[in-house]
Amino acid sequence: MAGPKTRERGELERAIMTALWSADAPLSAHDIQQSLTGAAPAYTTVLTTLDRLEKKHLVTRIVESPRRVRFAPAHSETEQASLSMHTALADARDRRAALLKFTGDLSTDDLDVLRSALDSTRGKRRKS
Repeated sequence: MAGPKTRERGELERAIMTALWSADAPLSAHDIQQSLTGAAPAYTTVLTTLDRLEKKHLVTRIVESPRRVRFAPAHSETEQASLSMHTALADARDRRAALLKFTGDLSTDDLDVLRSALDSTRGKRRKS
């Protein structure tokens, strides 16, 4: 019988991805399990979650031997955030409305970064 739920939906996936992004090298499931804060999930739970992340193309499995498997993120954290935003836009029926809502919810600091990036992109296009 399953024990009490200790994490919200998606929280373990996020925690595992954070551990992988923070690591300097691929990690074993045991390494990941040890790096998680709070109540440690069972080793098999970590493996199941890694399997799901691999099926979502978020994690790469590196088989060094039958008993030595490590995991690495398929993309950097920045690349993954960008891919998620592109996917959300592609899925929106009204792309313009989605962009307006997104930018309308940004902080002033985020808007400044976005404006700077747009200005930089415009400058590069003019030089071409």
